[in-house]
Amino acid sequence: MTHEMVHLAFPSVPEQHHWIEEGIATYVEPIARAQVGDLSPEIVWRELENGLPKGLPVPRDRGLDNTHTWGRTYWGGALYCLMADVEIRRCTKNQYGLQDALRGIVRGGGNMEHDWPLTRALKVGDDAIGMPVLMELYDRMKANPVRPDLAATWRELGVRPSSDSVVFDEAAPQASIVRSIMARRSSPGGACLKSGLHSGSPANAAPVR
Repeated sequence: MTHEMVHLAFPSVPEQHHWIEEGIATYVEPIARAQVGDLSPEIVWRELENGLPKGLPVPRDRGLDNTHTWGRTYWGGALYCLMADVEIRRCTKNQYGLQDALRGIVRGGGNMEHDWPLTRALKVGDDAIGMPVLMELYDRMKANPVRPDLAATWRELGVRPSSDSVVFDEAAPQASIVRSIMARRSSPGGACLKSGLHSGSPANAAPVR
């Protein structure tokens, strides 16, 4: 139900961009559920660790606008969202995140009742956060099979697999981004409320540069 409700808060875009609609819903749904206490942060990040590799390009794949397999549509779109969320929070020192960009799109009139070009939606989202993260990432991923190093991403964020769950390494370079993603905001761009994140025993691996 939450997955389908997320669709209502994004404009309808041409079929070749179906990945953004499904990717946003796939990425945002578990985070939103955790923010209201329906899921634990550990479950959210374990599901992302398990799911996002399904969105990576395989040989002969092209960019997100050109390869429309199930994995690239749902999890490739979610991978775009995670990359955008992390970059927005890194650049703004956690003042803004992807949710703020999406709220900006809704405030600008973008919802399922309206047909928009994808570039219009991304531009409105970028305007809401004051930087062109969504458009620049789209330009990178729309036609090319971008394959980020997920293992390095998890190390940077401090998300460590542990049996059938994860632990959070508070000493990781970008651990504050994970806390920020999971926190409920009192207002767009405003102070974060408690995230409920629990850290495990930090590993001793050196930070990725």
